[in-house]
Amino acid sequence: MKKLLSLTVMLMLLVTTFLISGCLPPNYSKEQAKKIAQEHRQEALNWFATNMPNAKPDSEVEAYETGTDLYGAVKGNYKRDGKSHKFVYEYTDKKMYIDEGYEETCKIIEATVLKDFGYTKDESVVSFHGYKFKAKNENDNPRKNRFQDNAVPPKVLYSYQEKLIPADKTPEQFAKAILAPNTEENFDFYIHLYRDNFPEQQLEKQKKYQNLRSIWCSTKIDLTKQPQGIYEKVYLTDKITDRYYHIEKINDGLYAGYISFTGFPAKGDKLKIDYKEGKHLTLTIPEGAKPIIFSKNSMNLVQYFKNTKGDTIHNIAEELFKTSIPGVKGYHQYSTELFVKDNLSYGYSHLTVPLVKGVYTYKILGIFDLDYWKLKFFD
Repeated sequence: MKKLLSLTVMLMLLVTTFLISGCLPPNYSKEQAKKIAQEHRQEALNWFATNMPNAKPDSEVEAYETGTDLYGAVKGNYKRDGKSHKFVYEYTDKKMYIDEGYEETCKIIEATVLKDFGYTKDESVVSFHGYKFKAKNENDNPRKNRFQDNAVPPKVLYSYQEKLIPADKTPEQFAKAILAPNTEENFDFYIHLYRDNFPEQQLEKQKKYQNLRSIWCSTKIDLTKQPQGIYEKVYLTDKITDRYYHIEKINDGLYAGYISFTGFPAKGDKLKIDYKEGKHLTLTIPEGAKPIIFSKNSMNLVQYFKNTKGDTIHNIAEELFKTSIPGVKGYHQYSTELFVKDNLSYGYSHLTVPLVKGVYTYKILGIFDLDYWKLKFFD
């Protein structure tokens, strides 16, 4: 019953937040969306008949919209050469966007940029967030929210980040347009490096590619030999930010400490560990830092503290997602955090809790401890 009431209150607060911020209802009516789909359906189908006669588009289309806005475009699917594909037709400028060629475009961009920077494929991962095209604002019910009392609704909107490219360009042509200086195309991508050390920033090259939003570099960390230092640098065109870690060995199978997203802690590298017989663990870390724990064996960790009312709050430390990086053997990245050598198997963390002022106390529970399963499934 307690859990049901909490869920109900949470949903009510969520709905209230959306209403206050102007996110609900949307800026368009369902009738307007249906009208657009009906009026521009044949245009999209005619495009295929003229420009891609060997494709078979679905007979029905939908208006292109986000959760709040309606665009001057329709979307649908088509089949060609036995494969199903997505399309969006922007009817004001009569532009068609398709998913064929998107992956090839990304590969061309990746190869070009890595070669220019001198990064190898084995040490690099280039991630693409998709293409954002422009379309006319077709909202029929624009609503101003509390942050936009004097705002004029824009005449043109940007789309979601879509895995699409313009149908009138080949992947080679579109990749060239994306990488061109002063490009007007919006096609975000990022480079992530995994290396033994940090490279020097190549600022002029980084500025040249306007769609390259940032370069991230994670260094390989062996916690048995490197208990602290900078674990990641983020290269932006206006600055370089450092991310710092300090993790100490408790025993052969357990390491604990913190990570700081703002570099070396402003108030000093404070780390104190109190470990009691495999049952309790207390970490004292800089305020604002994030606790992190690594172990060889799976653990059930529950952080507990008292809130301002004196009630005891419990947070289960979630296991960090572990992934390998192609080309880099013997190391795994935990979530989006440290890139650690494979002498450990599990990583745990949770959100920073400002109320505890850097003191995190944990219960270490076994699989037969009912408290853990009660917290996980019932409280």
